[in-house]
Amino acid sequence: MKMPVSEFKSKCTMVFREIQAEYKTVEITNHGRVIAVISPPQSGPNLDPKKFMGSLKGTATYVGNIVSPAIGTDEWEACR
Repeated sequence: MKMPVSEFKSKCTMVFREIQAEYKTVEITNHGRVIAVISPPQSGPNLDPKKFMGSLKGTATYVGNIVSPAIGTDEWEACR
């Protein structure tokens, strides 16, 4: 479905409800050119937490001491 930007501005809440209910995509146009595409989420309305929980496990690393400050307290302007 294509919709001019002026019409979208006046009916945006209705358009979002329609996208959610009918699971369709809307193209917003300005002078006939598509400037935006609004679509429902790819995963659908039912998200399964088992698919994304723990998916980042083992991807983070730390380098050096993460507890002490990066600079000494004598270099802080507030401590002068």
